[in-house]
Amino acid sequence: MRAATARLAMLITACLLLTGLAAAQPFKDDAGKFSARFPAAPTLDKQEGSSVSGPHVHYTWEVDHEGRHFSVTYTEYTTAPVKNYDKNVMGMLAATKGKLLRQSKIDLRGVDGRETYTLLPDNAVMRQRLFQVGNRLYQAVYAGPFGTESREDVEVFMASFQILE
Repeated sequence: MRAATARLAMLITACLLLTGLAAAQPFKDDAGKFSARFPAAPTLDKQEGSSVSGPHVHYTWEVDHEGRHFSVTYTEYTTAPVKNYDKNVMGMLAATKGKLLRQSKIDLRGVDGRETYTLLPDNAVMRQRLFQVGNRLYQAVYAGPFGTESREDVEVFMASFQILE
């Protein structure tokens, strides 16, 4: 019986590896109050800046994996900016020189947000989810070759993003 159970466990693991689901790494940032499943262990980049909303700090957990990019950024402002997803999207389009393919309103456990799909130069695509909570703007971002934005590992990453309280 143990041998059969061990073979079944190995078969399930092999299937998960083939689909890429076993590679998804659970990650939790207690300071950032979020969790997500990255395709590999992310690294942190921290940048300070200022905008019309005032001084802020960007904390980005990111992974470049198989020529694609997965990241979660939260921007922490000294005071809560006015929530304006349209302005956020327009700023992103200007910064990336991208073309908005589509966007939709989304909800994450009671937090309203926005999801966008953007065609970037060089036939790349960016899929992004935005959520503002208090003085933080969260962004879950995928970027890669056009046509990869709905791959199973991207769906796992996007669906796994949670804001923790």
